[in-house]
Amino acid sequence: MLETLRKSASGIVAKILMGLLILSFAVWGIADVFRGFGSQTLATIGDTEITVPEFRQLYQERLQQISQQLKRGITPDQARAFGIPDQLLNEQLAEAALNDQAKALGLALSDEEIARRVQSNPAFHGPSGSFDPAYFNQLLRSNGFTEARFVAAERALALRQQLIQSLGGGIEVPAVLKGALARYEGEERSVNYAMLTPASLAAPADPSDEELRKFFDERKVAFRAPEYRKIGVLVLTPEALAASEAVSDAEVKAAYDANLSTYGTPEKRVVQQLVFPNEEEAKAAADRIKSGTAFADIVAERKLSAKDVDLGDVSRADIIDRQVADAAFSLPANGTSDVIAGRFGPVIVHIGAITPGSVQPLEEVAPAIKAALQVNAARRAMLATYDKIEDERAGGAQLAEVAGKFGLTVQNFDTSVQGQAPDGSAIASFPARSDVLRGAFATAVGEENEPVQLPQNGGYVWYQVDEITPPRDRSFEEARAQVLERWKQDQAAQALDKKVEEIKAKIAAGTPFDQAVTAAGLELRAANGLRRGRTADGVPQDIMAAVFETPEGGVGSALAEGGDSRLLFQVLRAVVPAATAATDEKLLSDLRTSMENDLMTEYLVELQSRLGARINRAALDQIVGTDAVN
Repeated sequence: MLETLRKSASGIVAKILMGLLILSFAVWGIADVFRGFGSQTLATIGDTEITVPEFRQLYQERLQQISQQLKRGITPDQARAFGIPDQLLNEQLAEAALNDQAKALGLALSDEEIARRVQSNPAFHGPSGSFDPAYFNQLLRSNGFTEARFVAAERALALRQQLIQSLGGGIEVPAVLKGALARYEGEERSVNYAMLTPASLAAPADPSDEELRKFFDERKVAFRAPEYRKIGVLVLTPEALAASEAVSDAEVKAAYDANLSTYGTPEKRVVQQLVFPNEEEAKAAADRIKSGTAFADIVAERKLSAKDVDLGDVSRADIIDRQVADAAFSLPANGTSDVIAGRFGPVIVHIGAITPGSVQPLEEVAPAIKAALQVNAARRAMLATYDKIEDERAGGAQLAEVAGKFGLTVQNFDTSVQGQAPDGSAIASFPARSDVLRGAFATAVGEENEPVQLPQNGGYVWYQVDEITPPRDRSFEEARAQVLERWKQDQAAQALDKKVEEIKAKIAAGTPFDQAVTAAGLELRAANGLRRGRTADGVPQDIMAAVFETPEGGVGSALAEGGDSRLLFQVLRAVVPAATAATDEKLLSDLRTSMENDLMTEYLVELQSRLGARINRAALDQIVGTDAVN
């Protein structure tokens, strides 16, 4: 909420503050565990306390934001794996440290300045473009804020900004560094290059059994079979239960009638709308239209063009003003309305062509409607089925027994931890793949596991390990196909490297680059204006780093296409421009912000050392171990 309300904050101070909160993850370590503190205290730094309820609310808001971005729920385990709890707590400690220091320094802000900040925030501007007190209060209430609480938070933010600006707001980048960075950023290079692929070389002859066995023996560990586990998986979803749900024809008909617009296309009309400043002018125009004056003539007299009055070919739902929509869809083609009391003033509408709507008959869509109703009914019944399954498992029932009792199916997979079958192929459909594989490879045979919840439909997945095949060395005969494929890859790589060195040797002996490449049967290509960190059309990105490590006139090479091919190039020109304000302003801004963040990081480290951050780890673990967003 506060991030939204503060979106008007801009400039160097806001950038530094956001940078600090990001950097705080690296700055603050997890400090001492509390002893003898209240159960509602999560952390303290200096004289500032962070309470358990306060942090729990912030943590839930952060998880909600991340869940919305990911378009799926996030479990407590995932949140901890991402480092979200510690990151959020570190941000709060960073803010608290700055609040404590601002208070110690006697920094203050008048009520008039706080009011000015709030009123200048675009987040609180109404339709008029200026501050709207009613909208401000409504927005605060809808997000669980009182005015006093928001003002207090805004005041603390402003004081932190004062403190930050006093330390890092005036940093200047040294002229020498400006020049060096501008030259680094602006350097441009031109190259000739060629791509060597395995297809450009003759395929090697197949090896003898003796050669292949020797290759296998030298790399036996690379062909070792991983651990495989046979896993039984039971999936409970609304779709799995839907077939057992009874839906009557009357229910299908009712759903059809309630959603007719879903089963066809709505009527559309070409609508023109003329808005008048007052009732008198609108009535005078309406009277003239009734007397025979064309609607278009009225539009022309008011010096308006067609685009000024056209609403387009629209449906009733497309017209925001309900009064206008009702009138427009009650007129015949080429009809003109009387004066309408529109939302934005008196309105006259004119109708052009009408495209009738169409609706699919019930018999065509009834099967789809019935299936959707069954899924909805199953979704409501699913939690009850979940409880029954858990009761069965608590009584010692195996997954196969549970599946049979509830009309479900157990899927069986023989898989590695990467989700591959013993033949090396990827298992295409694996419910809750990452969670089930991670859990199954951490438990013993027959051990009961907690079900995994599916984020897409709220379903559940139970799994159990039925058998474990330990990792083992494959025999040469078992691995022969893989060994041959690996041998061919190694031979191709060696041949490519050898070819590249041969061409380089010719160039070093005096053969021009283009001639040496052409003589080798390769296509010569050119690229100009290459710059660090930028893409260039048609130029492989594999070449970029190597090009800028090679001196002007030099020849170099690089791996390409995941190491399957090679790039050979020659740097023709390297142009280093002089530094100018116009060319390096963005770079300097980023560098200045980085320097300011570095300074503030050191400052925060000193504050931590002096103020002493302490954390109630038990309370933190309780919050992040039980709270999750689904």
